[in-house]
Amino acid sequence: MREYVIQNVDFIQLTVNPGEDRVYFPVSTHLQGKKVLYLEVLNPDKGLDLSGRYPILSLDSLFVTLYDTSGNLIVDTLFINYFSTYTGNDLPRIDSEIDWERSFISVPVSVQQTSVLFFSVYIGEDNLPAPSQKNLYNLTFHVSGIMEISLFRKVQALKDEKITGVYAMVGSTTGKPDQVFGTINGYLYLVPKDKTRYINYIPLQFIDGMFFTSIYENYTPISLQRKFIDPVEIDFNRSKILIRSTDETIQTLNLSFYYE
Repeated sequence: MREYVIQNVDFIQLTVNPGEDRVYFPVSTHLQGKKVLYLEVLNPDKGLDLSGRYPILSLDSLFVTLYDTSGNLIVDTLFINYFSTYTGNDLPRIDSEIDWERSFISVPVSVQQTSVLFFSVYIGEDNLPAPSQKNLYNLTFHVSGIMEISLFRKVQALKDEKITGVYAMVGSTTGKPDQVFGTINGYLYLVPKDKTRYINYIPLQFIDGMFFTSIYENYTPISLQRKFIDPVEIDFNRSKILIRSTDETIQTLNLSFYYE
């Protein structure tokens, strides 16, 4: 299964209203001129969008159509679950500048309330070598519902270290995958000290540190720790976590930072 070394991550949200059967991607000036390597869609898990107002839409029976800026059809009505690694998939490689305003999601099912589709947009070089993850630093927070957690003065030990990965686990204070009890919907915003880099609101689900059993791989355990970070120093004092969940149960969120 593919491993991903992240240089830059941005995001794009689509609002889907009842009665709509086709939803176009919004105007996205922050993504213009950028070659997209991969898109990854968020699976709903008692989750809300960045604003905390709208639920994440179920991915059942949705299809993605993408055009590049030259007018070429690059993804033709592809089932949206192919854009999720949470089910054990390798993400389709796009490697193009997307014409967002021409691209759309087909919604052949009835939507009961205004909802959101959230995509992370991976940008940068492909086929980078996976960096070392020999050093580990854990942070633990109590989380529930809708809240914002500033990392200001919470990660002083890593202020001059190059981060090579971060994984999120709920119910574990040790970072061991076999002690995970669930997930919570949230988004991690990291500010690299390198001004050419950005890691904007990547869902915690996308950096889940657990293992799961896939029916597509003969029920063998599959690690979701397949995303690395191209080594970079982080300004943690400007970084934060947004918890956006409809689950009001207090849980323990463990962030495991790997560094050189």
